[in-house]
Amino acid sequence: MGTKLRAQCKACGFRSEDLYTGFGFQGAGDHYMWPAICPKCQSFGLKDQRHPPQTCRRCRSVMVFYGSQDFSQKYYPDQTKAEPVGEDASSNILIGRHVCPSCGKVELTFEDVGYWS
Repeated sequence: MGTKLRAQCKACGFRSEDLYTGFGFQGAGDHYMWPAICPKCQSFGLKDQRHPPQTCRRCRSVMVFYGSQDFSQKYYPDQTKAEPVGEDASSNILIGRHVCPSCGKVELTFEDVGYWS
C-alpha cells in the first residue's frame, strides 16, 4: 500500500505525473519508492529509499530524497548558497516548499492525491 503524490511548482508551472510512493503488495517490504532529486543535473523521480545510495540515471550522482532531514547538506554542496527548504522544518513533504527540478526555485509543493495498492 502506498500514497499517490503529485508535485507542482508555483514559479514555473512544473507538474509531475502521479507519484506512486511506498510499495505495492507485490514485493512488499523489499523496496520503498520515494521522490528524489539529483543535486547535479536536477533529474527527478522515484527512487528506492530502502537501498541507498540511489544514483541518477543521467549523471550517476547520488540522489537526494525529499523529506530527508539532511536534504540541504546533501543538495547544496556550498552551504553558503543553501536556501531554506521544507525539509529544514519537517520530514513531511506535504509541509513547506521544496526545490523544483525544472526551475531550481524553492516553490515546489507536494499534494496527497490518494492511495494505491
